[in-house]
Amino acid sequence: MRRTTLPLLSLAFGFGTLLPCIASADDDRGREIVTVAFGAGLNTAQPGNSANHHVIPDTIKISAGDVISFNVAGLHAIRVYANGVKLRDVKANVPQECQVNPPQASCNGLGGTVVPTVPVGTVPVFYAGLNAIPLVTPPNPAPPAPPPFAAPSVAVNRIESVTFPEPGRYLVICAVLEHFNDGMLAWIDVRPRGKGDGHDDHHDH
Repeated sequence: MRRTTLPLLSLAFGFGTLLPCIASADDDRGREIVTVAFGAGLNTAQPGNSANHHVIPDTIKISAGDVISFNVAGLHAIRVYANGVKLRDVKANVPQECQVNPPQASCNGLGGTVVPTVPVGTVPVFYAGLNAIPLVTPPNPAPPAPPPFAAPSVAVNRIESVTFPEPGRYLVICAVLEHFNDGMLAWIDVRPRGKGDGHDDHHDH
């Protein structure tokens, strides 16, 4: 009996350890990763480089729980506003003289950065991406350095992945002022999972 009991116990124990993995796989079933171009590429060199200032597609349709991988090409700063924020809410924080390119000298330092950026103001932000643009006034004291294994890359060519767990409509912009003025923005429509997922129409406009 001993020879039969031990294998059975081992089998039961082994199956028990697999249960969390099985549950986790079920939780992730049906979730998708959608790639979005944040910048039209680095082969668009020209004065102002406005040909690069696009988010493609400009309407992104996903389901709650899906992940968007933003493929960043160039010096850009991703900013996703909270569900329900309108474009006019964002523009209300930008002085009128700074809403056209090239911005006037009075726009220098806008957003607190060396290269002018769109001020956040009181508009709620869902995700603030990595930003390689230095601050006009660095914090004093400087924030502690991140652990060496967790230092984020702010390379101009990078991927930033963002999960959207809740349904809603989210506005994503490039927070670099001149890029925003060029219309570098998109809308993310997040539907409840299981209700008209329609993942095949992610790139509809």
